[in-house]
Amino acid sequence: MANQVIKSQGTDLFVINTETNEVLDIGCVTSISGITSPTDQIETTCLQDQSRQYVSGLKTPGTATFGIYLDTQNPTHLALHAAYNAGTNLVFAIAFSDGTGEPTVTDGDVELPDSRSWIQFEGYVSDFPFSFEQNSVVSSDLSVQISGEVFLLARVIPEED
Repeated sequence: MANQVIKSQGTDLFVINTETNEVLDIGCVTSISGITSPTDQIETTCLQDQSRQYVSGLKTPGTATFGIYLDTQNPTHLALHAAYNAGTNLVFAIAFSDGTGEPTVTDGDVELPDSRSWIQFEGYVSDFPFSFEQNSVVSSDLSVQISGEVFLLARVIPEED
């Protein structure tokens, strides 16, 4: 059986404010990277050991980045910049291209449809730089400091009768 691949084309990025129950589609994201949370190491080496010994420790969330073409008429881009200025924690949901469906939020509870795969994490926008270059459009590579665990949720494939 051949390995299944998921194309990056068709990926959506949503930001969710659980305090206001808003789900915002970022739209026209040009790149997403840095979603990482490496595990720290705890040394457990005894004096009689000939090699160092370790056990896994806490995970240290990294900084995710995503690129956008900045649109000052896009309310989502303005909301992200306002959240950056306020230091607001948000939920980020990356929707894979292997299905369709959008997140919902009710009373602060985020629901991701199982019709597509997801990466979900919480964090705050830690940087919102502006880039102006010749023969280009205004863009931004936003940084999001991840807080807590990163969740990978697989699409549920319906069983055939």
